[in-house]
Amino acid sequence: MSTPTPDFEKKFVAAIRKNLRDVVTELENGDKNLKKKIKTFSSRFAFVESQVKAKIRDDEMFRAFFAKDPGKQKIHENIAAAFIANIPTVSNFKQLAHDDTQLLGGAVISRKDARKGGGTSRAKSLDFYWETCGIKVYASHKYTKSSGGAQDNQYRDLQEFIREANQSNLRGAIFLAIADGKYYLTNDAETDTTKLARLKRLTNRENVFALSIAEIEAFLDELCMKSQK
Repeated sequence: MSTPTPDFEKKFVAAIRKNLRDVVTELENGDKNLKKKIKTFSSRFAFVESQVKAKIRDDEMFRAFFAKDPGKQKIHENIAAAFIANIPTVSNFKQLAHDDTQLLGGAVISRKDARKGGGTSRAKSLDFYWETCGIKVYASHKYTKSSGGAQDNQYRDLQEFIREANQSNLRGAIFLAIADGKYYLTNDAETDTTKLARLKRLTNRENVFALSIAEIEAFLDELCMKSQK
């Protein structure tokens, strides 16, 4: 039985509601970040801090302004991580710290080593590592909902990740560009295919692949079958 594919939007909304519920608790516990936000807000509009705090307690709509943004809490990455970690063929799953493990010229290195080699501008961060049937898997994950400047940057980032990964001759390892969200199903103006289709065409399809999270479990099953032949 396949692992249910995560509903990113549903989980995002649930996280928003949770963060909204948490605001009053954070207020009572003296959360440092919330205190700073209240102070900045009060100063900017010449409001009295005590009155702002009182309104936060009493007015849910006003309170929403002070709730943490799930998008800044790596929620999409965390959702993808939880899903992948539960796939039966996945073992030793790790969520890699940003700016720690990086990909440069096909090599998996630390940011420190990338800096030494003068390649920090080209180096791409890796989000996940796991093993499947003895094969090491390194992955970059992006969830992009709609078009725009920042979203286009994420698309370019995956393309650059693929170009760096295509240079790898790391034995027993593969690289995955995981592209999720409606954005990647929209048309790519340069190739007249979907953005996901373009990403797939950019990969060497030997040790580098592009796919959506919905395709991962079947892909890994096939990878295991090939490795056992």
